[in-house]
Amino acid sequence: MPANRGSRILVAGALIDSTGNGLFMASATLYFVSVVGLPASRVATTLSIAAVFGLLSPVPLGRVADRHGAVRTYVLLMCLRGAGYALYPLITDLSGYAVLTCVLYAADRACSPLLQVIAAAVAGQQERTRTLASIRAVRNIGLSVGLLGASAVLGFPSRAAFTTIFLVNAFSFLAIAALVLWSVKVACDSALTPRKGAGNGGGPQGHAGSGSPPSRAPTPFRDVRFLVFTASNGILSLYDTALIVLLPVWVIQRTDLAHAWSPVLLTVNTTLTVLLQAAVPRFAKDAQGARRLVKCTALTLAAGCALFALAEELPMWASLVAALGAVAAMTLGENLHSVASWELSYLLSPAEARGQYLAMFSMGMTSQKVFGPVLLVSLLLPLGPWAWAVLMALFAVATLGALWSGKPTPSPGADAAATPVPLPSEAR
Repeated sequence: MPANRGSRILVAGALIDSTGNGLFMASATLYFVSVVGLPASRVATTLSIAAVFGLLSPVPLGRVADRHGAVRTYVLLMCLRGAGYALYPLITDLSGYAVLTCVLYAADRACSPLLQVIAAAVAGQQERTRTLASIRAVRNIGLSVGLLGASAVLGFPSRAAFTTIFLVNAFSFLAIAALVLWSVKVACDSALTPRKGAGNGGGPQGHAGSGSPPSRAPTPFRDVRFLVFTASNGILSLYDTALIVLLPVWVIQRTDLAHAWSPVLLTVNTTLTVLLQAAVPRFAKDAQGARRLVKCTALTLAAGCALFALAEELPMWASLVAALGAVAAMTLGENLHSVASWELSYLLSPAEARGQYLAMFSMGMTSQKVFGPVLLVSLLLPLGPWAWAVLMALFAVATLGALWSGKPTPSPGADAAATPVPLPSEAR
């Protein structure tokens, strides 16, 4: 756990958030199909449309955060999520479900990059990556707790049980908003509130007294290197789809393993992630260290792909050993990459437009969740062992792109952004 008190509060909030999400994920579709009576195909279509809203929402909301403050925007989105999830028990038709789901998907996806901005300002340079790693680790724990809790409640399925789950999830967002307002907002204001005239001369918007016209505000849409970095990291993040979506299908279709081994392999991934997130951040305390982790990521992901391909050709027990090794290697790559990408995405983003930049970066990660299943399951899986060779090649190209584009250049305000912000109770 991070040493900074504000960081620990953010980690606690992430645990509450993911526990509520686990409760909701395990029950929502079941409720609307079996209790409300919506057609399963319509529910699936709605979720696909909502995913598009979630893909597009972070950048405009990141721009709002750059103008009005990340903490304020984050708290308002948490309140919106709380109110929205509390309305789910009142939904009785498809149109209400579709509208509410699209709004909540947009709010949900926008919160992640804003939390990265807040965590970086609260934790400072030394604790920034460790804080984000701790948040990721407790999210895995909270999600598991939420899924198990929902299973216990749904052992006695009723409208009241579902309503209880939805309201507990809604309350979790309001609790997070209260935590942020109480212990983080004042601490972050100095680092996150846009400052007019800051920087070199007149700041990024112009040069005071120079007589030169103000320069255009930075935007990720005109930053070619950042766009390449975002796309490269989106491709590298295909390990997420490979481990969560492709793996169960691969076990069934391409190996002689019993179907029961699929959750065991997934458990190995989750457990290793929790353990590795405590150790990996120490190797990415600057850009050079983060870029080294990107290179290590490529090697471990390549090893994972090779072992998966080998497992398809081996008898059952040997195949199981190879599959376990493949999951372990790819999980290591997953954690190395996540830590490296957090550090580099932060260093590559200008302080005055950090919300937009990190929101754009999150779009690369979200895109692979939308398009990854089709690519890996529908297009690559039928290729057999060659599918892993294609995936390995994609990882190699993405690594070269990430290394080329992931060379941060010093920017005005970077030193200030790296300084830890004390909590109100710590201020003198």
